[in-house]
Amino acid sequence: MENLSRRAVLTGACAILTMGFVNIPSAANASVKRLSDGRLSVRVKSIPELASIGGAVQIGKLKGTPVGLARTGDTKYVAFSLACPHQGVKVVKSENGWVCPAHQSEFESDGDLLLGPATSRLTRIPVRLRGGNAVIG
Repeated sequence: MENLSRRAVLTGACAILTMGFVNIPSAANASVKRLSDGRLSVRVKSIPELASIGGAVQIGKLKGTPVGLARTGDTKYVAFSLACPHQGVKVVKSENGWVCPAHQSEFESDGDLLLGPATSRLTRIPVRLRGGNAVIG
């Protein structure tokens, strides 16, 4: 059996608690609509986490995959899958971005890779801004 560090145990415990209690911010629930074609429409100005550049939030699911949205510029947003590219485990929000609870791969708020064992960023999903709404998918 592999010895686990105290950090790994605490990170895993926090991730489990976070997944159980904080899946989608309450502000995001009312600000996200599923379009008839399955895409998501997000009223970005209604989500406090996206008020400043660098902010990120889990937004919902697209075709069964959890999706994150990050603000990268004044009017620029990046959407991405929250499935870790290493083994597909759902990443969770951390203080500085996202972390995989399985093997502690770390990602920036926009999904770019910081630390492996993952070898690539979180998979990008097309996003387009239309009249104050980010349309994802």
